[in-house]
Amino acid sequence: NASFIDGYRQQKAYIATQGPLAETTEDFWRMLWEHNSTIVVMLTKLREMGREKCHQYWPAERSARYQSFVVDPMAEYNMPQYILREFKVTDARDGQSRTIRQFQFTDWPEQGVPKTGEGFIDFIGQVHKTKEQFGQDGPITVHCSAGVGRTGVFITLSIVLERMRYEGVVDMFQTVKTLRTQRPAMV
Repeated sequence: NASFIDGYRQQKAYIATQGPLAETTEDFWRMLWEHNSTIVVMLTKLREMGREKCHQYWPAERSARYQSFVVDPMAEYNMPQYILREFKVTDARDGQSRTIRQFQFTDWPEQGVPKTGEGFIDFIGQVHKTKEQFGQDGPITVHCSAGVGRTGVFITLSIVLERMRYEGVVDMFQTVKTLRTQRPAMV
């Protein structure tokens, strides 16, 4: 359950998706590989309010194989509002590998809002700075649980902030309206 979403200046700049389930984890890694998506934004905890919101689709300590892909955890950095994980992903069929970085925002309670708007804006900036730093063309994959609420907020703010930088214009309504033509129920 994933959709391409256009960014401000780039078509298919994002992939909005539901949080991977146990039975879709292999598909998730294949999607990342096939679309050269090297940045994943996770906007949920694994469990919230006693319910599973997302399957732990990454290995914590040792490498794991998901169909043709071997995922090796390389590093984990605990920041005040998010966790950054780095994985080396290798296609076992031909030995090609790439680094995939996962940013998990941890400061957004279920049925609530982030403690500070500034912290979430800084997080968005860090994600985009990392993408620019490593020069990857693939889309940023964004997921929460259902892939429309928090995911929609992240993508909306990313687009609005970029447009504001280039044009000095802020238009939340039109941005959300456009997103909903690409993925129903966004935000």
